[in-house]
Amino acid sequence: MRQILLLVTLVFLMSGCVDGNSYSFSGSGDNWDILYEVVVTNEVEQQTAGKIKYIGDNKAPETIDYKIEYNNKGQGSSGEESTLKYGAFKFKDVTCGNCEIIQKDDEIEVEIMWGGQTEKLILTTDI
Repeated sequence: MRQILLLVTLVFLMSGCVDGNSYSFSGSGDNWDILYEVVVTNEVEQQTAGKIKYIGDNKAPETIDYKIEYNNKGQGSSGEESTLKYGAFKFKDVTCGNCEIIQKDDEIEVEIMWGGQTEKLILTTDI
């Protein structure tokens, strides 16, 4: 009985190490500044949100296409014809269930396409 109680306690403590972690990834390029927030809700689910902001010299485009990838397996999110408001686009509460969880030392690749132009950025955390 004591071993079962110890095992249950150990499993409970180990699962607590995964749940509730949150990470902020960021990166800037010539034309774009990106913030990407990740909240790990359990070992197979996470929520992401973020903001893509135009910082270029020209007038901000009205729409962009974007692709966000992590874990070198093509996991992530994307958007087409995403409308910018005041030069920025916010995406929020994207939930990924049964997926590979983003870790704080991962690099996230972002590609933004607008008006025949493309910019690629790498997002990292301040570890």
